[in-house]
Amino acid sequence: MLLSGQQLLIANAAPQKARKILWYYDWATIGDAIMDLSQRFLIDPRVSIDLCMPYGPIELFVGDDRFRRAFRSLDDCDARYDMVIVQSLTTKTIFKKLQYHPFTPWLAIMAHERGERFSRIQLAYEQIARVFKSRESGPIEPALTIPDQGAERSQRFTISVAVGGGDKRRRYENWAEVIRLILSSWPKEVQSPKFILIGTGDTAIDTEKAVRDNLDCDHVESHMNLPSIAVAAQLIQRSSFFIGADGGLMHIAAALGKPGVAIFCEIKPEWRLHSKSKMRPVFSAQDINSIPVARVASEVADYCRELAQAVT
Repeated sequence: MLLSGQQLLIANAAPQKARKILWYYDWATIGDAIMDLSQRFLIDPRVSIDLCMPYGPIELFVGDDRFRRAFRSLDDCDARYDMVIVQSLTTKTIFKKLQYHPFTPWLAIMAHERGERFSRIQLAYEQIARVFKSRESGPIEPALTIPDQGAERSQRFTISVAVGGGDKRRRYENWAEVIRLILSSWPKEVQSPKFILIGTGDTAIDTEKAVRDNLDCDHVESHMNLPSIAVAAQLIQRSSFFIGADGGLMHIAAALGKPGVAIFCEIKPEWRLHSKSKMRPVFSAQDINSIPVARVASEVADYCRELAQAVT
């Protein structure tokens, strides 16, 4: 049996003298990484944590407030740690554990959990709090630290819009009309917002074209097929507001504390968002494009109006 021997090392409590931990995270998706790693701040700050992420969005965690260092390969990590955290009990992950740290206590956040219909933030909290004896009464919000590249923030209200998407369930196709409706309802006495379109792939480019065909160029700025996810995160960080479907860019915006409107289909928002998130959900149990354009636009307009009133 593959787990033979390693079962005895699965930790129910962190070693008392643990001072150095390796978090080996081998999932590749942006949103999952942000949720799964969100509870790292529950671990005693006197304990240093190295992150090894062979496939995922490691750029988002370089310079992180909690991870000491971030690596792509286990070969570059230290030879010894007091404890290892992995995401799930896959054959590949277990082999890596046996190869590099066969005698080190370890914890699997998800163990054999599969599927999408649960809160990854809550599960991460329960596992970390149980093993590291956290006093927090519930999960903390996901958070990211994105280095400031020195670009000036616009004085104009800017709205980042995540367009395109690889998963058809999360690919909203009506952004051109949503943006048109937002602009038409914007208060005449206030300068209209600029929309920052961010996306990758053919669908994103098609959406960009549809938006530009329907709007004045002064209202739109496009960033398609960016060189890294960190660049997209910087654009979102400099924006005033975010709108997009459930996905990686939405999770980045939520972790940056951005106010926004997120569209969900099938997956319940409470499975993906922290209860204190500034992201307001629009949910449909059916196809994402069955959500009326007017509903999305009104949610955005109402929220932006609330924000404006709060600062006046």
